[in-house]
Amino acid sequence: MTAGLLLALLLAQTPAPEAPPADSEPAPAPAGEHGLGEEVITGQVDVKIDDANFLFTPQINPFGPIEDLLTPETYVFDGALYRTVDSLTIPSQFVRSSYLRVPVQKDFTYGDIMVFLPTFESRVATWELLISNSLGEAVRRVRRDGQPPAMMSWDGRTDDGEAIVTGESYSFTFNAYDAQGNQTRIPGEPQRINGMVYQDGDEWVVSMAADQVFQPGSAVLADGSGARLDEAANIIKEHYRREVVIYVYTEQERISADRCAVLEAETRGRVVLPDGALKVAPRFIPGLQAKFSKIEIRIL
Repeated sequence: MTAGLLLALLLAQTPAPEAPPADSEPAPAPAGEHGLGEEVITGQVDVKIDDANFLFTPQINPFGPIEDLLTPETYVFDGALYRTVDSLTIPSQFVRSSYLRVPVQKDFTYGDIMVFLPTFESRVATWELLISNSLGEAVRRVRRDGQPPAMMSWDGRTDDGEAIVTGESYSFTFNAYDAQGNQTRIPGEPQRINGMVYQDGDEWVVSMAADQVFQPGSAVLADGSGARLDEAANIIKEHYRREVVIYVYTEQERISADRCAVLEAETRGRVVLPDGALKVAPRFIPGLQAKFSKIEIRIL
């Protein structure tokens, strides 16, 4: 019998393995071995599949094309822009001149006045900022060595420490010198200070030019005075402790007294104060220029 025939007979006598039941687990392969076409997987991991559906509703503005035409992407600096801006959102007075970058100007000056200085390509050895009143008299002089900063703050006081006068116009002149002493002079446009809010010792002071509240030569309130008086009332509410005194400076005693009466009534209608806490004090100075007539509210 040939070897091939013997091998065939032996294979025919070997019983075929029984198929495992359908619901039974397959027998594990011996360690280190696996059948052809099988993949050895070691370890376990929990996999969570979240198939979330994101809903998005497009925002459609039917007026978009018209708004794009009416509001192009440019900036317009309007001289009356400050009237449309909430004054409480801007903490400082911005002074405007030919070399100062100022988009907004406030009626009241709160604290420091921010002055934007010019920039120079060449090296500056010394610079000076000169602040003068309407008579050309220097009231404040700031002098420093080296390159000027982009901005500096002025506390609204003179070299003597006195607060500047409301109703007065002040001009700003910037002088720069190089190492050889050559001078570059940049004059600024005069700016009128209509109102200031500052601290004087333990008192808070609200100073306003009289023509910002009253019509010239009378005790009749001027247009726009209501907003300024509202602002003054808010400052009183914020800083009041025991007393409020309103001083009115004019050149005539009668006008000072009449304006005091009006301001007392206007203030009482805006602020609730204890009895005797609000006082008025008319002040008249013969020959006082109209532009220097002012209202000074001192909050103690």
